[in-house]
Amino acid sequence: MINYWKHICLLCLFLWSGNNAVLSQDIEPKQEINIDDLGNVSDEFQENFFEALKQKAITNYDKAIEALEKCIAIDPKPDFLYLELGKNYLELKRFQSAEDNFVKVLDGKPNNRFILELMFEVYFQQRKYQESIGVVEKLVAFNPMFKEQLANLYFLEKRYEEALIVLDELDDEFGTDEYRNRLRKRISSKIINPNGQISRLEKKIKEKPKVEQNYLNLIYLYSKDNQKEKAFETAKLLLKKKPKSEFVHLALYKFYLEENNIEEAINSMKIALKSNKIDIESKYKVINDFLPFLDKNPQYESQLTSIVTLLSNGQNNGKAFTELGHYYYKKDKKEQALNFYERGIKSNVNDFVLLKRILLLQLDLKRYEKVETGSELALEMYPAQPIFYLANGVALIHLEKAAEAVEILNIGIDYVIDDLKMESDFYQQISEAYRNLGNTTKASEYQQKANQLQKKS
Repeated sequence: MINYWKHICLLCLFLWSGNNAVLSQDIEPKQEINIDDLGNVSDEFQENFFEALKQKAITNYDKAIEALEKCIAIDPKPDFLYLELGKNYLELKRFQSAEDNFVKVLDGKPNNRFILELMFEVYFQQRKYQESIGVVEKLVAFNPMFKEQLANLYFLEKRYEEALIVLDELDDEFGTDEYRNRLRKRISSKIINPNGQISRLEKKIKEKPKVEQNYLNLIYLYSKDNQKEKAFETAKLLLKKKPKSEFVHLALYKFYLEENNIEEAINSMKIALKSNKIDIESKYKVINDFLPFLDKNPQYESQLTSIVTLLSNGQNNGKAFTELGHYYYKKDKKEQALNFYERGIKSNVNDFVLLKRILLLQLDLKRYEKVETGSELALEMYPAQPIFYLANGVALIHLEKAAEAVEILNIGIDYVIDDLKMESDFYQQISEAYRNLGNTTKASEYQQKANQLQKKS
């Protein structure tokens, strides 16, 4: 059985987008051929044919082809011989030979779905998208969901308007879909003149004024074409037609911010962030748009608290929390920055830069037990990073574990390369640890090393 997932995986390499469930349909399996299916053939024909099937089953495709050629020499008429030949050549990626044999079968069965799908695989693996389109246009007759593959192929062939028309047909028949919405945006981003799209959507809105997605698509196109007033008017019209729409607020809050209507902007933000329908990436963008506004309008910072509470709903909001941490970090508000960084790191525990910043903030705020635990975890992921040994050593000193501090600091200093400042910091902390242990000789020795490096750095 040829699995349709192969096509999807290949296609995703070109489109950089996720798989969609409706595209995961398997091609219907071809029934194994038995003796009765072969018709009135000789024993030698039967023997060679089943030898071919056996060799194919154990991936000896060349030997399978040899056996099939012997069958053809005996009787060249049965089309299943060319089908099997094509399948073996396809496995060997000898695409022209595969195509030649499938064409022979299609001559007698021009609308055979199984053969058409095999032919599609032959073309698609060679990136012959134009030929692939011709095949998929026939496959649409078997299942309208093949239109989704067709839209992808039109996109790859830069036939953008045709791709959008196919997506419109799918939306009209099956309703909107997140994958197709993403594909629509990718296609729209390639169109230089969106007037045709805009006219088509305006017409669809007049015909079906309750279909939310048409408004959203039109808002996107107007915004992309720098027709901001029309985009804003379309958003307000959608809100009038569908007052409970949540997606419209992803556009409205931006327009409200631009016209300095802060109350309405924040209200739209809250609706978007509270929505269960809106994905986390879109919510991240909401926060990311609001923070630059706060930089210029700090009097509204108190509103940030109420917005942030809407993110604490169990979703994966790490990216948004990290951005909030950056915002407070730039303002030197360490408590708030650390609070958001610690929430943000949960979804990206191996982020080296973020780990380092969290540990340094925890040291500044004297959270030594957290630093001890956090630096130990960091060292499991990054055993050659001296900053984590240094942080761990400092925490141990303050937790009155000076002997352990000396040990970990001496390990960590071996990883310091061409960084006099950090090397000096290590010696300074080793000196402090020995001082806590009452070993003044060692403490003085390492303090002198630290002082000498400080003069050089």
